[in-house]
Amino acid sequence: MTQPLISVIVPIYNVETYLKGCLDSLLSQTQTNFEAILVDDGSTDQSGKIADMYAKKDPRFKVIHQENKGLSGARNSALKVAQGTYVAFLDSDDYLDPNFLKIMSETALKERADVVVCQLQHTDKFYHQLSSHVKVSDYKVQRYFKPLDAFLSHKELPTNVCVKLHKREAIKDLKFKEGIYFEDVLFTCIEMTQIKNIVYVNLPLYYYFSNPQSIMRSSFTAEKVDSYVTIIFDLYHYFKANKPSYLKKIQKEIINKRVKMCMNQAIRKQRSVYQSQMLFVKMAQEFKVLYREGIISFDGLKIHQKMALALLIHNNPQGAWLIMKYL
Repeated sequence: MTQPLISVIVPIYNVETYLKGCLDSLLSQTQTNFEAILVDDGSTDQSGKIADMYAKKDPRFKVIHQENKGLSGARNSALKVAQGTYVAFLDSDDYLDPNFLKIMSETALKERADVVVCQLQHTDKFYHQLSSHVKVSDYKVQRYFKPLDAFLSHKELPTNVCVKLHKREAIKDLKFKEGIYFEDVLFTCIEMTQIKNIVYVNLPLYYYFSNPQSIMRSSFTAEKVDSYVTIIFDLYHYFKANKPSYLKKIQKEIINKRVKMCMNQAIRKQRSVYQSQMLFVKMAQEFKVLYREGIISFDGLKIHQKMALALLIHNNPQGAWLIMKYL
């Protein structure tokens, strides 16, 4: 079977400690027909120089140096120049199993899939500390011919774009929204409306490194509340305009879950009680508007979450905070 060209997009920002392991995992791929598009997003450490070093040694590595635009901006810059039949996204502090590209692309070709999804493996080990890799002698695939329905119903199909191989033609007009956190949610939800089929592979081929400095592990902030609100607003209006028959399910399975996650993270990922309480004040201001416009509801929330949301939309952030903190 001829190996298709795969564009692997690697956004890079101040990750000099982890970057070599990430890029070495690409060098170790059993499928060799790829281009690695490394986007140095305004790094102030040695990350850009490390990227250049790999590009000098291997013509498959290409480097874009740009002013800081954030994760979405870096990915979008790479998508503009990507030439592969398929596109993969690799975060620069994570790494791939050596068979990631091979298994994902072979599955995509065999199943004629627009998107292939694998499992994610959490790890606190560096790439070179990994003593063994996934056994690939026996694995199964699950085909879904209604991608949006499958995505909304099955936990093995996450929003994370990095555990997927994407057919470039199927997502050619799709871009990541810049200036927000959690951009994968918007991208994936819209992607599921544009593709014809999706295939799941029951192997952990993507290694998520538990970097204490990463965006996902850092403190929850007012900017992250704003990002959730933006995602909620954009999803509601996209599905209202383009897929109105799915709007109620999107509200329950995606939008209201972002409300729940926002409240949970404001409690768990805060360094002080005061900062946490101030985030609930901000949520009260934002959520009451979204509720008034019918964008969010209580559907799909647990009892204590419903109570907290009710207090937020009735201007009682302190009461909402107490419920989420102690119930």
